[in-house]
Amino acid sequence: MVNIQGQLSFVGAQMMLFTRPIDIQTGEYTSQYSAEEWKELMLARQEEFKEVRRSAESNLANWLDDNSDAEVTRAYYLDGQLTAVFGTDNANVSNGINYSFDYRLAKDDGERRGLTGDKLNEYVENRIETALKSKYGNRLEVRKGPAGTMGTVGDYREELFGGERWPSIENIPQITEFDWNAPSPKEAGTWTGPIKLNTSLFLEMREHA
Repeated sequence: MVNIQGQLSFVGAQMMLFTRPIDIQTGEYTSQYSAEEWKELMLARQEEFKEVRRSAESNLANWLDDNSDAEVTRAYYLDGQLTAVFGTDNANVSNGINYSFDYRLAKDDGERRGLTGDKLNEYVENRIETALKSKYGNRLEVRKGPAGTMGTVGDYREELFGGERWPSIENIPQITEFDWNAPSPKEAGTWTGPIKLNTSLFLEMREHA
Protein backbone atom coordinates (compact mmCIF):
# COMPACT_ATOMS: atom_id res chain seq x y z
CA MET A 1 0.00 0.00 0.00
CA VAL A 2 1.54 3.28 -1.15
CA ASN A 3 0.39 6.79 -0.25
CA ILE A 4 1.86 9.93 -1.83
CA GLN A 5 0.95 13.32 -0.32
CA GLY A 6 -1.94 11.61 1.44
CA GLN A 7 -3.28 10.09 -1.79
CA LEU A 8 -3.58 6.36 -2.42
CA SER A 9 -1.35 5.23 -5.29
CA PHE A 10 -2.06 2.33 -7.63
CA VAL A 11 1.62 1.54 -8.13
CA GLY A 12 2.04 -2.23 -7.94
CA ALA A 13 -1.70 -2.80 -7.56
CA GLN A 14 -3.61 -5.55 -9.28
CA MET A 15 -7.16 -5.30 -10.51
CA MET A 16 -9.09 -8.21 -9.09
CA LEU A 17 -11.20 -10.28 -11.41
CA PHE A 18 -14.76 -10.37 -10.18
CA THR A 19 -17.06 -13.37 -10.21
CA ARG A 20 -20.01 -13.17 -12.54
CA PRO A 21 -22.93 -11.19 -11.11
CA ILE A 22 -25.35 -13.32 -9.11
CA ASP A 23 -29.11 -12.85 -9.16
CA ILE A 24 -29.77 -12.25 -5.45
CA GLN A 25 -33.27 -13.66 -5.78
CA THR A 26 -32.37 -16.97 -7.45
CA GLY A 27 -28.73 -17.70 -6.62
CA GLU A 28 -28.00 -18.23 -10.31
CA TYR A 29 -25.64 -16.22 -12.51
CA THR A 30 -27.40 -13.30 -14.11
CA SER A 31 -28.44 -13.90 -17.71
CA GLN A 32 -27.04 -10.49 -18.71
CA TYR A 33 -23.63 -12.06 -19.42
CA SER A 34 -22.50 -15.48 -20.51
CA ALA A 35 -19.38 -16.92 -18.89
CA GLU A 36 -17.31 -16.06 -21.97
CA GLU A 37 -18.70 -12.52 -22.20
CA TRP A 38 -17.91 -11.84 -18.55
CA LYS A 39 -14.42 -13.29 -18.89
CA GLU A 40 -13.74 -11.11 -21.95
CA LEU A 41 -15.00 -8.00 -20.12
CA MET A 42 -12.90 -8.63 -17.00
CA LEU A 43 -9.70 -9.41 -18.91
CA ALA A 44 -10.15 -6.28 -21.05
CA ARG A 45 -10.50 -4.13 -17.94
CA GLN A 46 -7.47 -5.79 -16.41
CA GLU A 47 -5.41 -4.86 -19.48
CA GLU A 48 -6.63 -1.25 -19.22
CA PHE A 49 -5.65 -1.20 -15.55
CA LYS A 50 -2.06 -2.08 -16.46
CA GLU A 51 -1.74 1.40 -17.99
CA VAL A 52 -2.99 2.97 -14.75
CA ARG A 53 -0.41 0.94 -12.83
CA ARG A 54 2.44 1.91 -15.14
CA SER A 55 1.50 5.57 -14.83
CA ALA A 56 1.38 5.28 -11.03
CA GLU A 57 4.82 3.68 -10.96
CA SER A 58 6.24 6.53 -13.05
CA ASN A 59 4.52 9.13 -10.84
CA LEU A 60 6.04 7.59 -7.70
CA ALA A 61 9.54 7.58 -9.16
CA ASN A 62 9.16 11.19 -10.28
CA TRP A 63 7.80 12.24 -6.89
CA LEU A 64 10.77 10.67 -5.10
CA ASP A 65 13.14 12.49 -7.46
CA ASP A 66 11.39 15.84 -7.06
CA ASN A 67 11.17 15.61 -3.25
CA SER A 68 14.53 14.04 -2.51
CA ASP A 69 15.74 17.22 -0.74
CA ALA A 70 12.70 17.53 1.56
CA GLU A 71 13.90 17.31 5.16
CA VAL A 72 12.32 14.45 7.10
CA THR A 73 10.72 15.26 10.46
CA ARG A 74 8.96 11.93 11.16
CA ALA A 75 9.81 8.37 10.19
CA TYR A 76 7.40 5.50 10.86
CA TYR A 77 8.57 1.92 11.44
CA LEU A 78 6.06 -0.93 11.52
CA ASP A 79 7.42 -4.13 13.07
CA GLY A 80 10.90 -2.64 12.69
CA GLN A 81 10.54 -1.87 8.96
CA LEU A 82 10.44 1.68 7.61
CA THR A 83 6.96 2.30 6.27
CA ALA A 84 6.55 6.07 5.90
CA VAL A 85 8.35 9.40 6.08
CA PHE A 86 6.91 12.87 6.61
CA GLY A 87 8.92 16.01 5.95
CA THR A 88 9.01 19.69 5.15
CA ASP A 89 6.77 21.25 2.51
CA ASN A 90 4.12 18.61 3.20
CA ALA A 91 6.28 15.87 1.69
CA ASN A 92 4.95 12.48 2.80
CA VAL A 93 5.06 9.01 1.33
CA SER A 94 4.44 5.51 2.62
CA ASN A 95 5.11 1.93 1.61
CA GLY A 96 3.29 -0.64 3.70
CA ILE A 97 0.66 1.43 5.53
CA ASN A 98 -2.34 3.40 4.37
CA TYR A 99 -3.26 6.74 5.90
CA SER A 100 -5.09 8.32 2.96
CA PHE A 101 -8.55 8.28 4.59
CA ASP A 102 -7.27 9.76 7.87
CA TYR A 103 -5.26 12.32 5.88
CA ARG A 104 -8.34 13.63 4.08
CA LEU A 105 -10.35 13.83 7.30
CA ALA A 106 -7.55 15.63 9.15
CA LYS A 107 -6.91 18.07 6.30
CA ASP A 108 -10.59 18.95 5.95
CA ASP A 109 -10.92 19.40 9.71
CA GLY A 110 -7.78 21.57 9.88
CA GLU A 111 -9.00 23.79 7.07
CA ARG A 112 -12.36 24.21 8.82
CA ARG A 113 -10.40 25.40 11.84
CA GLY A 114 -8.75 28.05 9.65
CA LEU A 115 -5.32 26.46 9.64
CA THR A 116 -2.99 26.99 6.66
CA GLY A 117 0.61 26.35 5.64
CA ASP A 118 2.94 24.80 8.20
CA LYS A 119 0.31 24.90 10.96
CA LEU A 120 -2.10 22.88 8.80
CA ASN A 121 0.63 20.39 7.89
CA GLU A 122 1.60 19.92 11.53
CA TYR A 123 -2.02 19.46 12.54
CA VAL A 124 -2.52 16.81 9.84
CA GLU A 125 0.70 14.99 10.77
CA ASN A 126 -0.27 14.90 14.44
CA ARG A 127 -3.66 13.47 13.55
CA ILE A 128 -2.06 10.85 11.28
CA GLU A 129 0.36 9.84 14.03
CA THR A 130 -2.48 9.45 16.52
CA ALA A 131 -4.56 7.41 14.04
CA LEU A 132 -1.68 5.09 13.15
CA LYS A 133 -0.69 4.55 16.78
CA SER A 134 -4.30 3.71 17.57
CA LYS A 135 -4.38 1.20 14.71
CA TYR A 136 -1.01 -0.50 15.19
CA GLY A 137 -0.26 0.04 18.88
CA ASN A 138 3.21 -1.03 20.02
CA ARG A 139 3.98 -2.43 16.57
CA LEU A 140 4.51 1.13 15.37
CA GLU A 141 7.59 3.20 16.23
CA VAL A 142 7.69 6.91 15.37
CA ARG A 143 11.02 8.70 15.22
CA LYS A 144 10.83 12.47 14.91
CA GLY A 145 12.92 15.56 15.19
CA PRO A 146 13.32 19.11 13.86
CA ALA A 147 13.96 19.63 10.15
CA GLY A 148 17.63 19.22 9.37
CA THR A 149 18.28 16.62 12.07
CA MET A 150 16.88 13.47 10.43
CA GLY A 151 18.12 13.65 6.87
CA THR A 152 16.14 14.00 3.67
CA VAL A 153 13.56 11.93 1.81
CA GLY A 154 16.38 10.92 -0.52
CA ASP A 155 18.32 9.48 2.43
CA TYR A 156 15.39 7.16 3.21
CA ARG A 157 14.55 6.21 -0.36
CA GLU A 158 16.57 3.01 -0.56
CA GLU A 159 15.28 1.70 2.76
CA LEU A 160 11.70 2.59 1.87
CA PHE A 161 11.57 1.56 -1.79
CA GLY A 162 14.84 -0.18 -2.64
CA GLY A 163 15.11 -3.59 -4.30
CA GLU A 164 12.24 -5.93 -3.60
CA ARG A 165 10.45 -3.18 -1.67
CA TRP A 166 9.73 -1.33 -4.89
CA PRO A 167 5.98 -1.93 -5.32
CA SER A 168 6.05 -3.36 -8.82
CA ILE A 169 3.69 -6.13 -9.88
CA GLU A 170 6.60 -8.57 -9.72
CA ASN A 171 7.27 -7.84 -6.05
CA ILE A 172 3.80 -8.43 -4.64
CA PRO A 173 1.90 -11.70 -4.08
CA GLN A 174 0.11 -12.87 -7.17
CA ILE A 175 -3.64 -13.39 -7.19
CA THR A 176 -4.59 -17.04 -7.60
CA GLU A 177 -5.90 -17.99 -11.03
CA PHE A 178 -9.58 -17.27 -11.41
CA ASP A 179 -12.00 -20.16 -11.96
CA TRP A 180 -14.17 -18.98 -14.82
CA ASN A 181 -16.21 -22.19 -14.72
CA ALA A 182 -17.11 -22.06 -11.03
CA PRO A 183 -20.71 -23.13 -10.37
CA SER A 184 -23.28 -20.61 -9.23
CA PRO A 185 -24.26 -20.68 -5.53
CA LYS A 186 -27.44 -22.47 -6.58
CA GLU A 187 -25.49 -25.12 -8.49
CA ALA A 188 -22.92 -25.48 -5.73
CA GLY A 189 -25.57 -25.95 -3.05
CA THR A 190 -24.40 -22.91 -1.05
CA TRP A 191 -27.43 -20.77 -1.84
CA THR A 192 -29.29 -19.75 1.32
CA GLY A 193 -32.26 -18.06 -0.28
CA PRO A 194 -33.28 -14.63 -1.59
CA ILE A 195 -31.89 -11.53 0.08
CA LYS A 196 -34.54 -9.27 1.54
CA LEU A 197 -33.77 -5.65 0.79
CA ASN A 198 -34.86 -2.88 3.14
CA THR A 199 -34.82 0.05 0.71
CA SER A 200 -35.72 2.70 3.29
CA LEU A 201 -32.97 1.52 5.64
CA PHE A 202 -30.44 1.55 2.79
CA LEU A 203 -31.38 5.10 1.83
CA GLU A 204 -31.15 6.20 5.45
CA MET A 205 -27.67 4.64 5.82
CA ARG A 206 -26.52 6.28 2.59
CA GLU A 207 -27.78 9.67 3.77
CA HIS A 208 -25.86 9.36 7.04
CA ALA A 209 -22.72 8.24 5.21
